[in-house]
Amino acid sequence: MSRAIFCLLGLLWSFALAAKEPPTITLPGQGMVMGTYKTMFRTQKIAAYLGLPYAQPPVGFRRFQPPDVQDLPIWEGVRNATQPAPSCLQDVSGRRTKRKHDELFHKLLQSQMDDQEEKIYDEDCLYLNVYVPDGPSPSGGYATMVWFHSGDFMWGSPYDINPFQLVFKQKVIVVTVAYRLNIFGFFTTMDGEAPGNFGLMDQAGALEWVRHNTEAFGGNKDNVCIFGQGSGAVSAGLHLISGDWSVKTFQKVITMSGNVLGSNIVKPASKEFATINRVAEAFGCFRRPTSALISCLRNVNPQIMLDQGEPLTDWGPIIDQGLSNSSKAFIPDYPAKLFERDQFEKVPILLGFTNMEDALLLNKEDVEDAGITKTEYDTMVNDIVLADLALDVNNNTCFTNQQHIAETVSFFYDPIPPTQNETVLRELFLTYYLEKNYGAPAYMLAKYMSKHVPTYAYRFDLKPLSAAVNDGIPNWVGVAHNFDLVFVLGLPYLGSPSDIGQWESSDKRISDIIMRLWANFAMSSNPTNSGVYINWEPFKTESPGFLIIDRSFNMSGSGNINYKAFEFWNEYFPRVVDLSTQCCNESNAAYSFHNPTYSNIFSMCVATLISVLVCHEFFNKAILGMVEY
Repeated sequence: MSRAIFCLLGLLWSFALAAKEPPTITLPGQGMVMGTYKTMFRTQKIAAYLGLPYAQPPVGFRRFQPPDVQDLPIWEGVRNATQPAPSCLQDVSGRRTKRKHDELFHKLLQSQMDDQEEKIYDEDCLYLNVYVPDGPSPSGGYATMVWFHSGDFMWGSPYDINPFQLVFKQKVIVVTVAYRLNIFGFFTTMDGEAPGNFGLMDQAGALEWVRHNTEAFGGNKDNVCIFGQGSGAVSAGLHLISGDWSVKTFQKVITMSGNVLGSNIVKPASKEFATINRVAEAFGCFRRPTSALISCLRNVNPQIMLDQGEPLTDWGPIIDQGLSNSSKAFIPDYPAKLFERDQFEKVPILLGFTNMEDALLLNKEDVEDAGITKTEYDTMVNDIVLADLALDVNNNTCFTNQQHIAETVSFFYDPIPPTQNETVLRELFLTYYLEKNYGAPAYMLAKYMSKHVPTYAYRFDLKPLSAAVNDGIPNWVGVAHNFDLVFVLGLPYLGSPSDIGQWESSDKRISDIIMRLWANFAMSSNPTNSGVYINWEPFKTESPGFLIIDRSFNMSGSGNINYKAFEFWNEYFPRVVDLSTQCCNESNAAYSFHNPTYSNIFSMCVATLISVLVCHEFFNKAILGMVEY
């Protein structure tokens, strides 16, 4: 009898869910919207409002202009917000090959998404989605987490993630944002006709919309956390230095596996001269005046604009100071200089990276445990350093100095004693790559932020145990780029009833912990505020610490974080570069304005090289423990 009653109650509960009216709210100044309930396993439910416009469509005369957020779209009656809006135009033809970690992770995401509908892409794409816990909001309102998707500013969609479990379990509002990408989001004429950085301005417009509207969903406008991964994390970091564009629209930041202080995150506008010429030529437009160029480009079919314009360069953020008299710069200077001058928003931050971010770049197809040879190791180490240098030094005559820079890096990272073991060399290269491109920028950002606000740093070492997650990933790879999101987004809980058993119970428990840490930070600026018993000490310059997220959750020590390597990249290496390029830069300037003899130029180069060698010898002795450092 009791079993029959239980079944009857379950049936009545299902009918009650089915009969419940769809969620409806009113957006001030725009109109009424009707969302939908998303459910899992009948008893789990959140409200979702999809495709809400936060700016006028960036088409026609609004193409290559900052978003129009002053005159928001309005409507009469009830707007249907139950279906996804288009994602921003991007190459889906496979012309640009995605990196292995992106390919594998998006394959995993697709297998866990409850909505398998094919995405739609359009130039009219400035929409966001709001996911809200079911039930009455708390007295102070929900914390709101605004997600900026990854994709190297070239591709990506707000529908790449499913925030259901983060919203359902942690009781936070999650907002996912579409913003202009590639040529549509980052083309510039280097003047007021098209200042560039439109994709970032779109994000700022979305944050302004959230500030004005989150209370309608039960949120707290004074408790907004922006978060992202990869280029989404870079975006979040750029909002720290965007001044009036984003000021007071967020109170916390989470950056995962991407950093505003990374190498060549933004380009100087001068690098765009050649791109402007290529764009004008590609579409048969007059190059000058730029007003005629922009007028011509605004008449190009958007699909043709994408097909012919997207491949012309690696589109992304630029320094736009002084490019427009009508709008303020979004990135007024190199991020490192702005942080050095203390020109950034002082808000609590949680930041970090995984222990093998780009390891899959070394993955050789059909070879489970392939290492790298010493020749490959030397070539890759040197090529990465010199490729970065080539973007900063406009001179091709400094071979000797560039060689010295490469030798400085080799001295620090070459194995001692020497080895030909390809597995060891692979591990050394991955350590070098991780410390240079992820660890050192995270360490530097933590040092700047921790002087003013609570700062929490982590390294994610916890590889999922579930076989479904590791499909296509060699056993030697730890946590590759993207795969910390398995836990942050609650993927172990998102599977359909038919495949939910593929997830290990330990992965589910870890996901609960990680979601709680992230949500705690979004709510209170302290990741261990409630629900977890983990000692996560705030980062301090005098006592730097990263939480090592593995099955022990311990703070870092000298055995698992090489702080000396971070100091090498942040402090010593820039001085070597400055000294090694000074003679070439000075000689070029001197030759242009003073026309000295070649012997004088040579003398300057020799003097600079001697200075470099003296510093190098000091560094060598410091590393060997021969002098105080």
